Amino acid sequence: MIAGLASLGLAAGPVSASTDTSSAPAATQAPQSSGYPTSAVEYADKLVSAYGNGEGQVMDHLATRNVVAALTERHDKHAERWHRTSADSGKGITWVSYTNLETQEVMNLTVRNSIAVDKGGDAVREIEFMD
Repeated sequence: MIAGLASLGLAAGPVSASTDTSSAPAATQAPQSSGYPTSAVEYADKLVSAYGNGEGQVMDHLATRNVVAALTERHDKHAERWHRTSADSGKGITWVSYTNLETQEVMNLTVRNSIAVDKGGDAVREIEFMD
């Protein structure tokens, strides 16, 4: 299942749990947002970043109680080492996969696209860990 998602998905860079918010200056300033993601993949990335930083309130807004409970239960010293490895969409849902750089564990998140686009809460609906 994971291999299938990865082969269909888009390769992506790491999700940083760093609290450093500085960025390189841009030639054109992008419009400011409310700080909430505007796409399903951004929602998943923000949840993983909040998980790595221990930001429970942000996690509560972005994901269902079951997803937050699963993340909280698994929280360990490797929580900030997740790297997005793929993303794929279909039928109003986006599946986003992450690999832990320390443990090689895989985490799959399911995001409801319509909720993410509307900046609603609980857009991350399901989570699955693969050891």
